[in-house]
Amino acid sequence: MEPGLPPAHALDPFRSVSAAWKLLKQAPVTVLIGGLLLGFLGGGGGGGWNLFVRFDHLQDAHDLNELARQVFEQIRPLLFLLIPGILCSWLVFFALSSWITVGFARAVEFSLRTGKDDIAKVFSSGDRFGAMLLARFLSGLIQFASALPIAVGGVVLVLLAERDRLGAGAAVACVCFALLWALLVWYVALGFFFVCPVVAFESCSPTQALSRSWKLARGRRWRLLWFMIVQAVLGFAGVCLCCIGAFVTIPLSQVMHFEAYLALLRGEEFAQWWVGTGKLVLDEHKSQDFSSPPPPPQAPPPLPPQG
Repeated sequence: MEPGLPPAHALDPFRSVSAAWKLLKQAPVTVLIGGLLLGFLGGGGGGGWNLFVRFDHLQDAHDLNELARQVFEQIRPLLFLLIPGILCSWLVFFALSSWITVGFARAVEFSLRTGKDDIAKVFSSGDRFGAMLLARFLSGLIQFASALPIAVGGVVLVLLAERDRLGAGAAVACVCFALLWALLVWYVALGFFFVCPVVAFESCSPTQALSRSWKLARGRRWRLLWFMIVQAVLGFAGVCLCCIGAFVTIPLSQVMHFEAYLALLRGEEFAQWWVGTGKLVLDEHKSQDFSSPPPPPQAPPPLPPQG
């Protein structure tokens, strides 16, 4: 049993977003700058197709195939630059987001515990950078492999449809297969929900982090799914507010991820932290492995000899 809050309470998204909002008001620099950096870098920096495709120059296309052909004709001269450029950009963003993830996680823990705003902690994560990089890559690779059958099935479905060899029964069977397989994909993805917090807070290797996250998610996937749905709705609401709201909802969502982990593992300590008392706390905390048991109490001093 983890020494934290009960899972039903720790993984309650509304409790978590309330704590994240409270932290945003207390430590706005850490939450806003760190959260926005993590959201921007984790999303690959946003799209940039309009730099290469002039949509206003496309001729009237009567179907998707014609539209795809026209787009390909425009970008074909740039493919030798575009593909390596996208790959390099992705690698840079992936590395930077891995670096920021460790620092932001620790900054969130520091601010929740002390009530202090220290943006420098967001950029001080070199000791776990390599582990975070490899753990995120491995979890992404596993999730990609789990989703690959759906992509292959979709390509086969399109090819059969183009050749008029796809019957109604086969189409229904393919759709049912895709829906059932998507459940497996989500099952795998939810199992790796805690990979980033585990790497940031626990002394373990990347493969151990995957195993540890899978263990923490066991029996809690429905709660994690509900948690992620609320996160997604929060992000969508920010986009709907003329995208300005996203400057608040994205950091809140990032804080929720790490706050939920801390509540699950160390929730019993919240009563002594700033988030529980509302009082600033002196930082006497030493870095520790959250997966390790607490140290045994010190032995009392020996009694003086009796004369």
